[in-house]
Amino acid sequence: MNLRLSHRLLFVLCLILSTIQPLSASEPDRFKPTGFQIYYGSDQQVLDQLQQQILPGQVIVVELRGLSTAQIQKLAARAHELKAIVIAYLSVGELGQIEQQKFQQYLKQSAPQTTLADLTLSKNETFQSWHMDVSQPAWRDFLKQRIKQIYQLPVDGLFLDTIDSVDLYISNKEWSVPRRVQSVTAMVSLIREIKAVNSEKFIMQNRALNLIGKTVFVGDATGVFVPGLNLKQAHPHNPDGLLWESAYMHTGDWIESKEREMIQIQKQGFTSVFTLGYTDTKADRKQFFQKSHAAGFIPAWGSSTTRLHLEPTESE
Repeated sequence: MNLRLSHRLLFVLCLILSTIQPLSASEPDRFKPTGFQIYYGSDQQVLDQLQQQILPGQVIVVELRGLSTAQIQKLAARAHELKAIVIAYLSVGELGQIEQQKFQQYLKQSAPQTTLADLTLSKNETFQSWHMDVSQPAWRDFLKQRIKQIYQLPVDGLFLDTIDSVDLYISNKEWSVPRRVQSVTAMVSLIREIKAVNSEKFIMQNRALNLIGKTVFVGDATGVFVPGLNLKQAHPHNPDGLLWESAYMHTGDWIESKEREMIQIQKQGFTSVFTLGYTDTKADRKQFFQKSHAAGFIPAWGSSTTRLHLEPTESE
């Protein structure tokens, strides 16, 4: 190779290398949560209090249906000013009374041969809502339509609640094991489809600890293993956050194994683990925060799950 050609190739190589940036530099900085607040109400005084307590890195979970557009815009603007984010509550595994009329209307227009009874398993008497079968296309389509509406507002993601309806699928003795598998795998795929709607949005999953590992056991004395979310590994459409609600309330082999699993998930750094404790449970507040901090989890405390629409959660 002659010297002139060598210089020309070297120049071309340098030109190519100069246009390549490291992956970390070319990608936008990933949001790293350091705290969170939950408030499902719309009282302006409480919203003002919540805004005063916003800190950088916080995830603010709100229920949009009771808020005006102006309230949402004000909260989001304050959060973004402080480098925090606002995410919207979405019930994935249950249909609440507020949404029932909208869903019935949706069925009439989009799936007239389908009734609400075709899609429900049982009723949640505590919250007067219905456990839904997420394998049913009508329910999945309704949720995705709702997500598109939410994303028209200045929110940064979604808080996926009632995912733990999947526990009913796993234990439903009226269904054969293959039928249970259908709905369990549908929940896993739905979570990822929601994330895929807009991968830049922050998605937090509440509970459903059965799904967080590499596999999910479906059955009774005998059964089968199906793929879980495997939150210890990177996946472009896995949730960004996992909330362990009512953390440290129960003991036993299963929950202790899940706690160890969540510690590993937190260490891997692909999904951040949050904990929420309540005064009206067996959990000791001081121990709750000590254990959460020791594990690297992101904790918050509330008086009761039934009062989140009246008062926001608080940090230590």
